Amino acid sequence: MMSAFNKAAEQPGILPIVTYSAANTRVTIGSSLTQAVTEIWATREVIWRLFVRDFTQQFRQKLLGYLWMVIGPMVNAAGFVFLYVAGILKPGDMVIPYPVFVLFGTYLWGMMTGVLTVVSGSLHAQGELITRTNIPKIALALTGMGNFAFALATNLVVLLGIMIYIGFPPSWLVLLFPLLMVPLMALGVGLGLILAVIGVMARDMTTLATAAFNLLMLVTPVVYVGKVDSPALQRLMEYNPLSYLIDVPRTLVMTGVLPHPLAYAATSALAIVMLVLGVYAFYVIQDKVAERL
Repeated sequence: MMSAFNKAAEQPGILPIVTYSAANTRVTIGSSLTQAVTEIWATREVIWRLFVRDFTQQFRQKLLGYLWMVIGPMVNAAGFVFLYVAGILKPGDMVIPYPVFVLFGTYLWGMMTGVLTVVSGSLHAQGELITRTNIPKIALALTGMGNFAFALATNLVVLLGIMIYIGFPPSWLVLLFPLLMVPLMALGVGLGLILAVIGVMARDMTTLATAAFNLLMLVTPVVYVGKVDSPALQRLMEYNPLSYLIDVPRTLVMTGVLPHPLAYAATSALAIVMLVLGVYAFYVIQDKVAERL
């Protein structure tokens, strides 16, 4: 016997009725990863349209327009360069010119925290689409990544141009840089997905996470070298996974030397695990999102 669903689907002009029930479907790590890939691929055109919309919208009514993609990172690093020139900030001995060192460090740090912020705030930003459409929430959570990836590529070109201009060209291993970005991006997306669904139910969690990462930057060699006189700070940096995810790509690109290969491999694996757990946590909690918006 043909079901009512099939009958409705065969009649032209009548959309099929979808019934949602409290089915006890268990979400596993494997099923969440499979569903994420399937849903993102199925909604790739929607993600592209939202990217184009947000990309043009973010620069409207701004005097400098698209130049903000270049100005922003340079302004962030300018304060540290000023403190260094004034003799207030002592980053330690280095063979790399400090402006390039801090520009690259803040670029990598901003990559990770920027991904986290974009993904964690995406469900709030797309709240109307969540309540009015049936677009998969994982797709909406990642729509802001397109704008961010474009900004990262633009900033990297500017950074490499600055290095060449001041007479400190990067190593040929800069070709590996896209691969070196993967662990940082994975960590940011994984943590961002967890905060995206938790932040809908407890909005102060995103603020607390941002404050925590601002403090974490103080024990990460972003604006100073990874060797300090304080034994306590040195120990904190050695046990801080971000120390390796930040310093190793920067050192490899600038000098052609790969420091701490085993530690970098271990922290990279940890970042991938965090991405998997983030996707899993997202699918476990996502059904609570619409009712909380």
